[in-house]
Amino acid sequence: MSEPRESVHDVDVVVLTWNDGPLLARAVDSALAQVGVGIEVTVVDNGSDPPATVVSDPRVRLVRREENLGVGGGRNLGVAAGSASFVCVLDSDARLFPDALTRLIEPLLADPTIGCSAPVFTGQAPEASAGTAPTLADKARRVLNRTDVYRRTPGQGVGPWWTVDFAIGACQVFRREAFVAVGGIDASAAFGPEDVDFCLRLARVGWRTVQVADAGCDHPPRRAFRGLASARGVRHTTAVLRHLWRHRSTRREVAA
Repeated sequence: MSEPRESVHDVDVVVLTWNDGPLLARAVDSALAQVGVGIEVTVVDNGSDPPATVVSDPRVRLVRREENLGVGGGRNLGVAAGSASFVCVLDSDARLFPDALTRLIEPLLADPTIGCSAPVFTGQAPEASAGTAPTLADKARRVLNRTDVYRRTPGQGVGPWWTVDFAIGACQVFRREAFVAVGGIDASAAFGPEDVDFCLRLARVGWRTVQVADAGCDHPPRRAFRGLASARGVRHTTAVLRHLWRHRSTRREVAA
């Protein structure tokens, strides 16, 4: 009698692109190379000029919009195109190691209170991409290039995974049911911290976010902030202030 096959969990990978050129192909290829999980990739072209092209593979679909929907709107569109129980949102400049998604869904399978997981990016400290929910003072220090990390959460960096208030959206894996429970990613946050907002809204309804030690993923470290006085910089600052006001009580609850 043959041994029963280990069940393979399906993951929808959503890659958002806007004029990304060859970066997009590397991100998609890294998703298709995942082992231990079933993969479907949705590439959302957020109005690229010229339009984005994708590899010819039955596991890849391309959804194109003429207008740029922003990060939240584009990712919501990509999530809606799939049906798997687990979803990975992946930046076009990120690259997954072959077992990254297997590692990232392990906490979600082990603990039903965990709604979202994220990696420690290769060659970076855990607090470079996750930690305690930022305050206005934290954002000011980052804008002024006084720091390139977030404040650590208790136990961050200890064990195979640990709880954080948030993790950046360059690579996140979450339960579809958790995504639905909070109404998806904030589509109005075209210039704001939609990734922090998403994690804090998950926490508000009882879902935890964790960071995983050995889920290999390459992503460029934070660059120095420039252009504060530009139109985009002003919009980003406005969006951050709106976010901080929206979550003024949530941050206290998460801290408690």
